Amino acid sequence: MSKEIVYRIEDGMDREKVLCTTYQMRNFYLQFRDGFFTNLDVMNYIQHFAAAQMAKKGGNVVDVCCGRSLMLPLLRYYAKNIRSYTGIDISKTNIKEAMRGATARNLEPKDLASYYPFKVCWKLGNVAEMSKVIPAGFADFVIYTSAIEHMHPEDGAKSLVECWKIMRPGAKMFLSCPNTPGNGYDTQYRAHVYEWGYNELKVKLQEIGFSILQEIGLVAGAKELDALYAEQPEPLSAFYRRMRAYLPSVWLTAIMAIPFPQQAKELLFIVEKPKEA
Repeated sequence: MSKEIVYRIEDGMDREKVLCTTYQMRNFYLQFRDGFFTNLDVMNYIQHFAAAQMAKKGGNVVDVCCGRSLMLPLLRYYAKNIRSYTGIDISKTNIKEAMRGATARNLEPKDLASYYPFKVCWKLGNVAEMSKVIPAGFADFVIYTSAIEHMHPEDGAKSLVECWKIMRPGAKMFLSCPNTPGNGYDTQYRAHVYEWGYNELKVKLQEIGFSILQEIGLVAGAKELDALYAEQPEPLSAFYRRMRAYLPSVWLTAIMAIPFPQQAKELLFIVEKPKEA
């Protein structure tokens, strides 16, 4: 039975019959400029910045489920010596928005070559079969941020296999998503189809053959952090209390969750395709 592509999950929809949603994360650049942002906006800025820092000179970067390509402004300033950026998305509307630019500047197609110091292109396609449009062994770095939860779990699993295919041996992937143990269809957020749990996603990555290099907590609730740090040795608990006394909650909850990926509401796996693969 074929599955639907929808903008987001509406009341009465059966998530098990949805292929994916095309709803995008908020543009955190514009949220900060406007003055209203949440810990998810802070989390998304930090994770995108961290991904940009990982991109290596001369590398081909592939942005899976790129949406409006929020990675590009950071890559332009902090990874300007990469060879290329390729964004892939199933939504033509999302790609059109990405080509206009993720910040307040509106780009024309003719501006792309002069505005970015590396080659930029987009591919329209289903990431569960993206090796049809991106060559095997092409990517040196795959960025897959907060997107696998927008897919049916079968297609999400296929997308991870496809990431393996397009990555060269030794390439790394930056993979983030909500952490929802139990029934993944019981999602934290309405726009999501299926949210993987920490153990479920870790096992799948290892089954495919990825080596897990780092596990990072991206965001957690303030009460959950209070309880976690209360259980830590006193020097760490005291450090947390000092941070809590000054940092606004939207920043605190997006920073102090880093040591607790299993307990975090959103988590990050940094993985590698082994060099001998």
